Amino acid sequence: MTSFVLKLIAALSMLCDHAGLILFPKIPALRIIGRLAFPLYAFCIAEGFRHTRNRLRYFLRVFILGALCQIVYFVVEDDVYLGILLTFSFSIVLMALTECVKTAFRGEESAAAKGWRRITSKKMSVPGDKALSLAMTLAYLASLFLLTSRITVDYGFFGILLPALVNLFDDRWMRATAFSCGVLAVALSFAGSFPVQFWSLLTIPAVLLYNGKPGRVRLKYFFYIFYPAHMAILYGISMLWPR
Repeated sequence: MTSFVLKLIAALSMLCDHAGLILFPKIPALRIIGRLAFPLYAFCIAEGFRHTRNRLRYFLRVFILGALCQIVYFVVEDDVYLGILLTFSFSIVLMALTECVKTAFRGEESAAAKGWRRITSKKMSVPGDKALSLAMTLAYLASLFLLTSRITVDYGFFGILLPALVNLFDDRWMRATAFSCGVLAVALSFAGSFPVQFWSLLTIPAVLLYNGKPGRVRLKYFFYIFYPAHMAILYGISMLWPR
């Protein structure tokens, strides 16, 4: 199973989920199908971070689109609720920081140490690099925990962690194991308020079947556009469709 197939399953399940939320609230099966979307997209975000040639550009694509969607949501709903693209933006920053930690603990110069060298023209020691990278990561995790405890962020703290957990490992089976633990953690965090989230565990077999290849069909920007486009269409239908 290629990453394109994973993204396609995620997109279709997200469409079902939002159709159930906006148009057909009395059909719970749509919300159940929708539980496949977030974990698969989270896994694909980790894969995208792993394989992209420009991580800054990758972050900016997700963040800018998320910010634009957020502005529209705030104007329409008048509510502070950070959507899924901003969740993944936080995840990408966390993955960048954990990459610094991994690089420093391998004894190589991390991106954080390179930034320090460019600013001060002095090379940081290996212990200093490890300490800086680890401190930055822990500080960022603490800030995320504080943010998600004060403001509603789509899928919460554990949702932000999910792609980063996958990205911690290079081995295919370890990545799948980390993914499974992350999906379970997200489901448990919703156990009291939205127990249907446990259906997301059905994404684990799909990730186990993933072959690590992008697939012949890419449609790189389609999946970025699909999120705001399908939401706009569904909300437009809800305004015109008497219920």
